[in-house]
Amino acid sequence: MFSYSKISLVFFALGISQVAVAEQTNQIEHFEVTGSKIKNIDLESASPITTLTADDLALTGVSNLEEVLQSLSASAGPAGNATNAYWTSNGYATAQVNLRGMGIKRTLVLLNGKRLVAGGTGANDSPDLNMIPMGLVKRIDILKDGASAIYGADAVAGVVNIITKSDFSGAHLSAKFGQSSKKDAENTELNITLGSEFERGHVTVNVNYVDNGNALQSTRNPCPLSESGGKLNCIYSGTTIGGRARLSDGREVQFNQNPDSDGNQFEDYNNALHGYNWFESLNSYNPMERLNLATFIDYALSDSLQLNTSLLYANRRSDQIVTPRGFKSVDVASDFVYNPTAQDLTLKRRRNIEAPNPEFYQETDTFQGALSLSGELNNNWIWQASYNYGRNTGTDGWSYDFDDERVAQTLNGDICSTSKDAAIPCGDYFGVGELSEQVINYVTYQREGTGGNQLQSLSFDLSGDIAELPAGTLAFATGAAYRKEKGWRNPDAIAMRNGEEDPISGHSNVKEAFLELSVPLISNAAYADAIKADIAARYSDHEHVDAKTTYKLGITWRVNEQFLLRTVRSTAFRTPTITEQFGGTNVENLITMDPCDSATGEILRNCLLAGIPEDFTQDGSTIRTGVGGNPEVGPETADTITFGLVYQSAHLSATLDYFNIEVDNAINTVSGSNMLRLCYSDPVAYQAYCNSFTRDPITFQITALEKRPMNTSNEQVAGLDLNLNFSSAVNSLEYRVNWETTRLLEHKNTAFAGAETEQLLGVITSDRGSYTKWKSNLSATLSYTQWQGTYSIQYIGKAQDENGGGPIGSSVPSIIYHDVQASYSVSQALKLSFGIDNLFDKQPPFLTSWNDANTDVFTYDTVGRRGYLKLDYTF
Repeated sequence: MFSYSKISLVFFALGISQVAVAEQTNQIEHFEVTGSKIKNIDLESASPITTLTADDLALTGVSNLEEVLQSLSASAGPAGNATNAYWTSNGYATAQVNLRGMGIKRTLVLLNGKRLVAGGTGANDSPDLNMIPMGLVKRIDILKDGASAIYGADAVAGVVNIITKSDFSGAHLSAKFGQSSKKDAENTELNITLGSEFERGHVTVNVNYVDNGNALQSTRNPCPLSESGGKLNCIYSGTTIGGRARLSDGREVQFNQNPDSDGNQFEDYNNALHGYNWFESLNSYNPMERLNLATFIDYALSDSLQLNTSLLYANRRSDQIVTPRGFKSVDVASDFVYNPTAQDLTLKRRRNIEAPNPEFYQETDTFQGALSLSGELNNNWIWQASYNYGRNTGTDGWSYDFDDERVAQTLNGDICSTSKDAAIPCGDYFGVGELSEQVINYVTYQREGTGGNQLQSLSFDLSGDIAELPAGTLAFATGAAYRKEKGWRNPDAIAMRNGEEDPISGHSNVKEAFLELSVPLISNAAYADAIKADIAARYSDHEHVDAKTTYKLGITWRVNEQFLLRTVRSTAFRTPTITEQFGGTNVENLITMDPCDSATGEILRNCLLAGIPEDFTQDGSTIRTGVGGNPEVGPETADTITFGLVYQSAHLSATLDYFNIEVDNAINTVSGSNMLRLCYSDPVAYQAYCNSFTRDPITFQITALEKRPMNTSNEQVAGLDLNLNFSSAVNSLEYRVNWETTRLLEHKNTAFAGAETEQLLGVITSDRGSYTKWKSNLSATLSYTQWQGTYSIQYIGKAQDENGGGPIGSSVPSIIYHDVQASYSVSQALKLSFGIDNLFDKQPPFLTSWNDANTDVFTYDTVGRRGYLKLDYTF
């Protein structure tokens, strides 16, 4: 449980408001600010925007924004991993959003129109959405368009602008409790919001607590699976209980695994007999406790001067069970006291179950505060000066990690001793249960690293009306900003000494200026009620890359009261993150497919030419991979175009939008599986990839692989978004149906000039998620007097596995999830709700290139059916 005495503070804060509040009116897509800095006019948005209200969020059974945002049809691929246990790219248990499947770094996340500090356990790339409780959210605007000219770098795929209940009045208590049908994954959430007006202002306070419980992967997946002969068979890790070795005569042997038999026994290694079922030591998702506190205060200093302040604090504690730790390969002499083979050997992989079960843990603290002054000039122009500060710090580590250097010492007969009080005891790693407590105490340690992120920004904005033109009001917004960010990561000293992780330290700053115009072109014509142009330009001078100017031109053509046509042409760019540019090497065991295993065709031919035997079989499914930064990586640029049609009537609204995003010099890290596949498909063209890994000269297993970000040649994403919203009422019965669908038309990338173009359309991958052609969400809500019911359907289309495979795993079928919720208003103050998510307990499909749980955990639900009860009380 938490001990939070250190944060028993009074929080003062604000609604940073004029810059980011975007209220929808009874017209189609009328917004004040999201997607624009121009205030005090109605903007019929040229850019497609999806809005989720607090009521929409309340209809879900989840307690984190990541799950809601990633279920949108416009989202795809890996985002955060609050919903899966072992994705490490941006810090364990973090939560992000990934629009268009283009990566979390290309989706800009704002809070009330302001940037958020990155979150995680050090030198991270994106805000951790765990810092924003769902109960604090008033509305989320998802701008599905490049917006660098409005918001600066990173808004390549779009912008998620989270609007908080900073103007709440009254008191509201919400309590939710739930669990899965397997009687685990217990979820508890408590949320209270208080708000009140005083003589010259308003204050809102929110407190939120979440405990999302735990679910073991072994209760859902008895073992990791592989397909052979049209059947699914268990496979096991080659890091085994008791240990295995390669003898000097070339034999691969397994040491005793039965604690009741001869401790010196060993035999030829057979994965089917000796392998380790690592699913027994995995969570199905990240168990987490979270406390969030937020306060917003606005205060009128005078009739023309407004002060706004905000402060948010989030403490997240998460932990996972992990497999018993291993250590690097060690050469052992034939005459070593505990060596039972009488041969020199290399002790390769050992699962050290003699040590207590390790626990992997993380704790982060995040503060986000802002202070702004705003006012109105005599000519009615509005100005705002703001200071924004965010700081995130984190600690992570695990217990009973093995020190590679000390393990090697305990296997070196020249320096270790078998005496009882030896300074360096000799270790018997040859068979299960042979390790003494003395050796365990000498070689294990509590591994712990720290890190953080910091953001500071100053900005000044000015907006207003310039002149009245024949077609309407010419309006503008302009401003300047200075932003400074830094990130750092201080690994455990022993981990650094053993070459497992390097420190990270980097910073960047940017100076920016922008101008935006809203230009009325035509009004009250026979062919148009109104035509308007939205023009924006932003100049950005970054510390580590050349200055860049981005542009936006948007046209809205309101044909009549029912029809609106719109289009946007814009440029965007993204600078390398601190980890991409300054990150050192971090070694991780990543799931990677070796293409020489069961190779055919040209890949088989090239594997044979490299000396790899035709019957080669990959040992396990993970490869020790070094990931890190690249000081030579530069910025990427993007061109975005959208076309849209909007229809509005009394009961029906509909939007259809085409989008096309093309990124040049794209910053990408090619997956290990793809690097290997490309290498053996054409070793000459992909020589750089062939140089990125090493193989054991005897077993031909890949012993190390390295991947780093680089500026690739091109990446393109295109598709269609459709949204239909129908609402009406018959007497006391009200109903609403909302349907959103995305049809992906193109998703491809080219690793570098001259390389093959990788087609991802309709493909599911090992580490980048699914690029299914169709993704859709349908929800229907009925309200009758005190009752309300909602039925929701999420559709994920079929896809082909990027690595092929057998008839079972080479493709995944379409999947449909059903959620239901019913609520009853006991009184005006009290409402009770009951819901079931994944009503029919739909199980995730098996695919060849699974990344965990025998499936794609970025795309499919791994927990199963779960129910919840919720109480809402207003007082």
